[in-house]
Amino acid sequence: MKILTIYPKQILLLIFPLFLTFSSAQEDDPLGLSANEALQKIQAQYGQYFADKIVEIRGFRGQSQPREWTVVVNDERSQLRLRSVRVSIDKTINEGESTKFYPNNLPTGFASSDKIKIDSTKAFQVLIKEARAAKIGFDYVDYKLRSLEFGDEPIWVLSAMKGKGILLGQVVMSAYDANLFRTVWYYRGDRGYIKVVDSALDGIKKNQLNDEALSVPGSDNQVSPKTNTGEASQSNQSNSSGLGTEEAEVKPIRPN
Repeated sequence: MKILTIYPKQILLLIFPLFLTFSSAQEDDPLGLSANEALQKIQAQYGQYFADKIVEIRGFRGQSQPREWTVVVNDERSQLRLRSVRVSIDKTINEGESTKFYPNNLPTGFASSDKIKIDSTKAFQVLIKEARAAKIGFDYVDYKLRSLEFGDEPIWVLSAMKGKGILLGQVVMSAYDANLFRTVWYYRGDRGYIKVVDSALDGIKKNQLNDEALSVPGSDNQVSPKTNTGEASQSNQSNSSGLGTEEAEVKPIRPN
């Protein structure tokens, strides 16, 4: 009788498929470059001056990180005050004055590089977490960093993409403290049917339902007026203490 001998390496090969991730985009690309690494390359070649005020940073087809980033920065020496730099692992190319924004397309603002605390690698992990919760698989990620309107806080807009350029969802989050602003997912069915799940709309609906519950006369959830001492009665406090505990703050985000 022949005895089959399985060596440790063979055991590893047998077990490995059990740990395959749900999306090929979760496997780190050894040739990828993070956004922070791209900014460091710009600073090393052109100085901190070029990375103080960022209009946008874009990277495409990241698995998990893009192989190239295009960074538009403030440059007071140029006529339109903006300059574009393209960065990859092996080269940094100054593409010259950017005409993408002024005069026809005003920048939303200027993000401070000092406030970019959440690199694209960490942003990708947030996207993975949200995609798993939404049961969405994707092939690659398109990255965009810009400023929050009327401020210098940088925000990430991560787009989960399917192989042929089909948008499956977006996650909008702070690049300063990882605060999640908005998630939008597209569930595509037969004959072009698309179901849209938008956290901003869901948040509005929840707020409306709670407002209606508070305004109904005789409702157990109705908020009672304060007593003469300025304190609500203890019985009413116990009835209303649970309201709003399931809701996360949703900040409005204008179109990109």
